[in-house]
Amino acid sequence: MKTLFLITALALSSLGAHAAEVLSANLDRTGKNILVDVSYGGGCKKHTFSLKVGGCLESYPVQCRAVLVETIEGGFDMCEAIVHTTAKINLKKAGLTDSYYKGATLTIVGDKNFRGESSKATVTLP
Repeated sequence: MKTLFLITALALSSLGAHAAEVLSANLDRTGKNILVDVSYGGGCKKHTFSLKVGGCLESYPVQCRAVLVETIEGGFDMCEAIVHTTAKINLKKAGLTDSYYKGATLTIVGDKNFRGESSKATVTLP
């Protein structure tokens, strides 16, 4: 009975959850960081973001796809605020400074928005 209650409580609490949605992306003035405008649900715990770069189309310049990865310090954030912030992704730490990526277009994909549409933004790398 306790297990059923716990499963039900978790299911109900996830109904209000809002995953990380990508709103826009661009390079900062130095050209060393990607600034990704995101919206996510929570507000009580620290959320950090990184990129997981997937395959690239072998064109010139290359066209790559990356998934926005959200990490929540301490696990699930039970708060229900909608937070808008700008995630700063360092190109070097993301492994995107190799000459292979010079001038590449990078499409950053986030979770679906509240309308069920894919959220994504494209940025051209230096």
